[in-house]
Amino acid sequence: MKENISLAVEIAVLAIQIGVILFAARLCGNLFRKLHIPPVLGELFAGVVIGPYLLGAIPLGLHGLGNGLFPLYSNGLPVSVPLYAFATFGSIILLFVSGLETDLRQFFRYSVTGSLVGIGGAAVSYLFGAWLGVWMFNTSMLDPRVLFLGILSTATSVGITARILSERKSIDSPEGTTILAAAVIDDVLGIICLAVVMGIVGTSSANSSGVDWEKIGFITIKSIGVWLGATALGLLCAHKIAKFLKFFRPGINYSILAFGAALIAAGLFEEAGLAMIIGAYIAGLSLSKTDIAFAIQRNIQPVYNFMVPIFFVVMGMMIDIRVFTDMTVLKYGMIYSILAILAKIIGCAIPARLLKFNTVGALRIGAGMIPRGEVALIIAGIGATTMMTLDGAKVPIINAELFGIAIIMTLVTTVAAPPILTFVLNIKKSGIKNTAADISLTHTIYKFPSEIIRDFVLHSIREHFRIEGFRNSAMTGDGGIIHFRKEKTTFTLYISEGTLDFESDRACTALIKSVMFETFAEIQQTIAELKEFTRSDNAAMLKPPSEFDANEILQHFNVQPEQIITAERVLIDLHAETFKQAVAEIVSYLEKMGEIQDPSLCISAIMKRESAASTCMPGGIALPHAKTNGVRHFVSVLAVSRQGCTVAGRDEKINIFLLSLTPPDFDNPYLQFITHAAAVLSQKENISKICNAVSSAEICSIFNNKNKELKK
Repeated sequence: MKENISLAVEIAVLAIQIGVILFAARLCGNLFRKLHIPPVLGELFAGVVIGPYLLGAIPLGLHGLGNGLFPLYSNGLPVSVPLYAFATFGSIILLFVSGLETDLRQFFRYSVTGSLVGIGGAAVSYLFGAWLGVWMFNTSMLDPRVLFLGILSTATSVGITARILSERKSIDSPEGTTILAAAVIDDVLGIICLAVVMGIVGTSSANSSGVDWEKIGFITIKSIGVWLGATALGLLCAHKIAKFLKFFRPGINYSILAFGAALIAAGLFEEAGLAMIIGAYIAGLSLSKTDIAFAIQRNIQPVYNFMVPIFFVVMGMMIDIRVFTDMTVLKYGMIYSILAILAKIIGCAIPARLLKFNTVGALRIGAGMIPRGEVALIIAGIGATTMMTLDGAKVPIINAELFGIAIIMTLVTTVAAPPILTFVLNIKKSGIKNTAADISLTHTIYKFPSEIIRDFVLHSIREHFRIEGFRNSAMTGDGGIIHFRKEKTTFTLYISEGTLDFESDRACTALIKSVMFETFAEIQQTIAELKEFTRSDNAAMLKPPSEFDANEILQHFNVQPEQIITAERVLIDLHAETFKQAVAEIVSYLEKMGEIQDPSLCISAIMKRESAASTCMPGGIALPHAKTNGVRHFVSVLAVSRQGCTVAGRDEKINIFLLSLTPPDFDNPYLQFITHAAAVLSQKENISKICNAVSSAEICSIFNNKNKELKK
């Protein structure tokens, strides 16, 4: 019974820990985003703050939390094994999704470049790290401490880079694809180097005559063989695997099974002596060429949003900030960090620059390869638990001081990479040389007058391709990319402002043009039917509502019109004679108040909206409104014309104008406010009171439903 209670308490503590991690990740991530800093840094920062080296070790005096919410463990990890397991699952799903998002065509196009970039980055990083070890200890290159300092700086933490690239919608760009390909090479080389170093340490300890190079060679060949073999097998069998998974429809079922396959692949890679994250990435990469990849991405996104922040917070918890108090450790740690950053930039940027990328693209790749993160921590942890003989005594290869140096290097490279990568990504310039264009691909480009029309057409296009059996990735909005796929046929749609740009091979171009032709024909037919609808008796349904009580609307939607229509927003005695002149006069009034940044754009938007459907109501009321970039925020003015303004095609003059403007895609009670206004102004007594009012305050009281005589 006692063990059951203990287990229950342990599970309860784990639940509390996960909950606190999620809150900390969201709070710090959102805070860093508002400061224009990558949210991943906020999650790492959250881990440092609530981790065992700061707040996490403060005793709470509660059952199961006597040593703190995140106490420091001494089992080779600073956090508990269950918590580290959660973080590991987070890294697996992160790399699995990164593999799914990888454009396989781009991956193969840049695989040679990625391989050379990865080899260059790993080689230069190893040499820089080993050189520091030789200088620090005044020893040979075969000293285990030197070897570990070398391999600690080789492997790239692709998780951090993949998160930034994904947030910037650049993960399938040439630079993003090259970085991921190179990072996989880097991780494989890092693990192979680790296997080689462990072989050297093991054989040198067991064999006094020297190192067993034959055994080390076998370990190296086995590691490379497993990696290449699994990648080739996954790509060759991808469509058969997808076909098998489709038997378990609906999509949520085969998405779960696909992630299960990624977990199996990750575990098998770990058993084979390689990193789990490599197996997860290969699983995702293999399925990325299938038509179920998009459904898998959408269905496991909630799991991704839950697990990935846990991974980065726990990585932050593993950073022991106490090492900053040792000046020797701090000095060598900073030197090691600078060397590690320069090594990746030099070792990765030079091969990239010599191949398909210009200077900007090469710098993006070099910056993306900087972070070491969890891979370096894992290698450091292995070194801390592996013994070597030094001066006749058995000591850890990575002692406390070396571990501190490794943590500083990990921390600095992890923190430095996001801002450097974000900076070079913000450079508005292509990173590809002109000669790198793929002449086998064609671009079919359609330009539209506005983004609204573009999105309307896009919705119909996606539906047409869905009927044809094509599946597509989620729309990412402006500057986004949508991939279409049906079995082995793929093409890409690039979205920018009012443009749709299809990138495909020549065989797909004819289909794309056929779909566009049918889309335009259907849209024209729809527009004709809408025009006929507005001319019919049903057009009354398009008029602003008038039969509802203003109090009912206020209570139901919690609209606060008094915050929108103030005394300053009331214009008495308009001088205009026509509807259009009235709109121009009201917009000019708003401009003088500093509420409008582009008057002509606002007037044009209102008149365009009026031409689509008039906002004039019976009783001499007009509610002109529009969405436009001519304003920064939601603004509205109530204006009164004593003599009335004429409207083309109408006998009745307009006496009361309520003009409203709002930016597109701006969160505000725009239509709720107009609904309230229509209800207030539909009452004849209110119209009479407003027209006869002598002050702005009196009009505000009537319109904002504050008049006690307003009927309920």
